[in-house]
Amino acid sequence: MRVAFPYMGTAPIALDALLRALGAEVVLPPKPTRATLELGSRLAPETMCVPFKMTLGNMAKCLEAGADTLVYVTGSWSCRFGYYGRLQAQILRDEGFEFRLLELSHSRIPAIVNEIRALHHGRISSAVVNGLRAFRNGWLKSTAVDEAETSFRRTMPTATEPGTCRRLLDTMLDEIQAAERPATIRRVRGSARARFAALPANGRTRIPRVKIVGESYCVVEPFINFDVVARLGEMGVMVDPFLTAHRWLGFHGFRLGKSEVKRMRVLSAPYWRYCVGGEDQNSVGQLLLAAQDGFDGVIHVHPFGCMPGTVVQPTMAKAARDTGIAYLPLSLDEHSSETGILTRLEAFVSMIEKRRRQGSSG
Repeated sequence: MRVAFPYMGTAPIALDALLRALGAEVVLPPKPTRATLELGSRLAPETMCVPFKMTLGNMAKCLEAGADTLVYVTGSWSCRFGYYGRLQAQILRDEGFEFRLLELSHSRIPAIVNEIRALHHGRISSAVVNGLRAFRNGWLKSTAVDEAETSFRRTMPTATEPGTCRRLLDTMLDEIQAAERPATIRRVRGSARARFAALPANGRTRIPRVKIVGESYCVVEPFINFDVVARLGEMGVMVDPFLTAHRWLGFHGFRLGKSEVKRMRVLSAPYWRYCVGGEDQNSVGQLLLAAQDGFDGVIHVHPFGCMPGTVVQPTMAKAARDTGIAYLPLSLDEHSSETGILTRLEAFVSMIEKRRRQGSSG
């Protein structure tokens, strides 16, 4: 079995470790590029969102590289994301590709268990032992990546040389990717804060804080959002994305964080009573939470043509006005311009800094 899965942020580091430990041969998806996005845009219906187009191009590349099994998270949700696997499978088969589609959902747990048993020739004891080891390794790598990325976000605004900070993150991600033993993964994770803290600092103490909210893929995948976290860090802003690759795996893979979802539902109720997809309810709740926690601004990223993301924008703008927090919506598709996005980010940061100065003088 040569398994492939869609690429999203740093999630492949943990998923690769998990699947290899289960006994599967993994065909790692290539990092998103303009060529991959153009391929997916050519194959997909025009009105589909940019996450669909990018992941479709991704999976086509994996099949070209020899994958014979495509793994998707699926489900009957309000957002179209739950149907990506089936829709993309039909498109790819129409293109002449042959493969198996393996759907991951809570309703298919028995089928997933049988797949794991098959990888171990039906031996239940071997499947259980390797299964536990696989989930342990995957989770350890996911938490290590999250620690490295958190340290990176905290350090960037005060780094004398942002490029050095970026290179350190890349180095740590490579170390985590290569680590095979749990002790090695834990050692890399434990060194993250000290290694980033050792970088030369510019002495800034008053750091603006911005929360990133919106549709999962657009928040987590830096190619799609034009690396908004690092770009804002270079501008001296500390960024807190409400969702990371690690948190996404926990929320949608293992259904962790139910209490936080419930809290967002309660917070957003005066403005947004029902969840219709695209992390709309979470985004409203996180905006209100950011205002309570003293953040300077909120950036809402979502795909152009995403119905939940588009419809919730006026509500989020009203909530931002009511709470006094700065708000910037960014709609993204395959035609989005890096120059245009950076110009809007620079103007947003200038506005935040002006408001901070006025607040200090007032």
